[in-house]
Amino acid sequence: MNRIIKGIEQGSPEWMALRIGCIGGSRIADLLTEGRSGNESLTKKKYKNELIRERLTGKKLDTYKTPAMQRGIDLEPMARAWYEVKYNTFVDQVAIVLHPTIKGGQCSPDGLVDATNSLIEIKIPNPENHLDNILTEGKQLEQYYDQCMWQLACVPGSNGNDKREFCDLVSYDPEMPDHLQGFVKRIYRDDEYIKMMEDKVTLFLQEIETTVNNLKEIK
Repeated sequence: MNRIIKGIEQGSPEWMALRIGCIGGSRIADLLTEGRSGNESLTKKKYKNELIRERLTGKKLDTYKTPAMQRGIDLEPMARAWYEVKYNTFVDQVAIVLHPTIKGGQCSPDGLVDATNSLIEIKIPNPENHLDNILTEGKQLEQYYDQCMWQLACVPGSNGNDKREFCDLVSYDPEMPDHLQGFVKRIYRDDEYIKMMEDKVTLFLQEIETTVNNLKEIK
């Protein structure tokens, strides 16, 4: 089976349908949060309940697009083009990539770069935060580390490789001077960290499946 799904626009109803009850990169950090004294965190519990509901109803919850979110959607193609010019490369757009072994695990990277056996994740922060990324070597972008690492766990390698080597986190602001419009923070693959994530995702999905089955049997 081809794990890389193309031809579907990210954010479209078809794309949303493929994500029902599945764990994606944008929410992986919620799953990894720890509560006090080893208890389940409220963030993790809420995410678990969302996925349980999706599996029971076959529907995703409607989410409101804030102006900042819409700005990110509108500017993403410009950021991708900026990256292609900066690195003289081609970025291949995909809809969803399925995890190689974990059913229900997937991601939606903003592009695959086969020439360098890598991928990209684009962020369109508020203008002041983009400037801060430049001034601090991408300190704010560190919050997306788990998302990048999960994408590296899911996406197969290119050019005969079985794994992607790194993810480039792109911060972009088109209103800045040309040489400051984009900033890239490179996140290299960490197989030990990925193994930890995969173990927690597997357990999380098992808990979801058990709860869903129990709820289906309630008379």
